[in-house]
Amino acid sequence: MAGATKTTAEAFDMKAFSPESFKEGYEKFAEGMSSFADFHKESLNALMASAGAFAKGVEKLTAENASFSKSAFEETVATAKAASAAKTLQEAIELNSDFMKSSVEKNLGQINKVADIWTSTTKDAVEPLTERYSALVEKIQAYRP
Repeated sequence: MAGATKTTAEAFDMKAFSPESFKEGYEKFAEGMSSFADFHKESLNALMASAGAFAKGVEKLTAENASFSKSAFEETVATAKAASAAKTLQEAIELNSDFMKSSVEKNLGQINKVADIWTSTTKDAVEPLTERYSALVEKIQAYRP
């Protein structure tokens, strides 16, 4: 282990320092900084793409829920009108029963649509970030001895 560390004199050996070694070190440093800046820029672009995909998903979800709510409200009003115009109590109960069955089926369908939209949105939003993470891992692996 004694051979693994350098003495102060060896660490600051001015014989090893030359304009060429300084230039080589500076160019390597500049290349590394440029690479870091490019990586950072690409990462910000991926973050913006991810945010855009998430916003589109939320917009789609909002539109879907608004459409579903409007349809459900209109169906509720139509059923209430039909039930109030029913000639017998039995007819009104049947209308209400049919409406409830239909509502449950439609709500379950809506739950599936919402789940599909969220799944798709999550996949689209995570994809650019996953690619950047993979690029980061590759960069780290490239610097390992």
